[in-house]
Amino acid sequence: MVMKNRFCLRWVFALVVALTSFLSSAMSQISPFDFGLRDAHTGTQRYWALYNAHVEARALGLEVNYAGIDTLHIVLPPDYQSIPIGPHTDFGGLVLYVTNNERDGALFAMHAPTKAVSVPKELVDGGDFSTVPELSEGDKLLILRDKKPWTERIGYGYRVYRQDILLLHDGVGENAPIAPWNTDSTDLNAAVAEVDTAQKVFRGLTMHREEGSEFKTYCLSMSGQCNVLIEDVHVTTPKSRMIADAVFGISNSVRVAFRDVTVDGTYSGYGRWRDWGYAFSLNNLWNTTFERVTADGNWGVFGTNNLSNTMLSDCDLNRFDIHCYGRDALLRRCTLRQRQTQFSSMYGTVTFDSCQFIDCIPVRIRSSYNAYTPFDIEMLNCTFEVTPRNHSLVNVMLLDTADNARPELSVKCWPNLKIVNMKVIAPALVGTVNLYEPTGKLSELKKPVEYINKVNVSGLEMVRPNGKPAKLNVRLSTKEFKTVKELEYILIPLM
Repeated sequence: MVMKNRFCLRWVFALVVALTSFLSSAMSQISPFDFGLRDAHTGTQRYWALYNAHVEARALGLEVNYAGIDTLHIVLPPDYQSIPIGPHTDFGGLVLYVTNNERDGALFAMHAPTKAVSVPKELVDGGDFSTVPELSEGDKLLILRDKKPWTERIGYGYRVYRQDILLLHDGVGENAPIAPWNTDSTDLNAAVAEVDTAQKVFRGLTMHREEGSEFKTYCLSMSGQCNVLIEDVHVTTPKSRMIADAVFGISNSVRVAFRDVTVDGTYSGYGRWRDWGYAFSLNNLWNTTFERVTADGNWGVFGTNNLSNTMLSDCDLNRFDIHCYGRDALLRRCTLRQRQTQFSSMYGTVTFDSCQFIDCIPVRIRSSYNAYTPFDIEMLNCTFEVTPRNHSLVNVMLLDTADNARPELSVKCWPNLKIVNMKVIAPALVGTVNLYEPTGKLSELKKPVEYINKVNVSGLEMVRPNGKPAKLNVRLSTKEFKTVKELEYILIPLM
């Protein structure tokens, strides 16, 4: 009898613990059902149910629970605002159809406040800010902006201002800026954001931007964040005459990761000049990763500036670029189609490891910024499927213009190139592969170019689409160019 009572007591105790755990978990989450979603009859009412649930969750430090919600059609009201997300937002596979006839804006947002801080530019390159009281303790994001123009984009009518972001712990930077800031031409403006280094998550959402919408709905806008995972998110866009898209607009953040993300279409041009629009509109980021990202859009899916330490793996894209001011990019097992990777004012190394280039320009150096900075290109174990229009590896776009007035950009540099084990697949119409292809106003080639001193190609295999060997000419450049340093050119085809 005593043993039976003990067993009953243990069973009751276990039940109480389980119920307590369940109730505690339920109380730590908020459901849109609590805000009228079940009884909502219009798309606008459904929007407000989501919005109010997230606002309440943010105020109480809780999570929004999407259990039991499979598919929603929402309509943005005239007074809509971005839905504020917390550190952990899991939509649980929600399929969301969004109609927007009001104004452009992001559906979801996470922004951290910043405040101005006075930082001597002499401290920046050393990375020790412990003498600055606002930066000396805890985890901070130090946002640097040069008030003097870095360059002016020729033909586009605007000036470009460089930015950097540093993650600080107790006043010491965990990373370094892209280029030195302690120069006579730098006019430093700085801001600081308090930052939580714990991981934040935004996952499990399919968002369909509805046909017939009169305005753009961006998926996510974010700034001032550290350690964010954007995972299992899919966005589709119908054909539209709208342009200037930014499906994911991320700025002033570090350690942001995209994983298993798909973007099918963007609001961008259909044959009209400068009808830009991007899936990933990124500015001033450090340590950004893209894993298994598939994206396609009319204009090209990346539009970024001020990026340092960027890695892409197992991605399928029609374009990757760092428009202006960047350092170090690694693309591993990526497929790039029809467009190009594009850089200007780039530093460090751009590495392609086991990538596939299909009818695209593997590297294009953009001329409009007039910023030809020193960097290196490595292509390791890659495949280049050439076409009559694209059969050059590095396209250097040129301007017939004076040197850039900014001292850091006054010299014109070309990148060094290292190729190891590349397979070139060429149709019969293609008889030549070019390593460099200068295009534009070629009178600039009369001036010797800086930095480049080594072009090393080893293990070059050339075949036809049917796999049979092809005899192709390999040219260093489509146009003769001069170098300040003596150029070491080594070409070792595969035997």
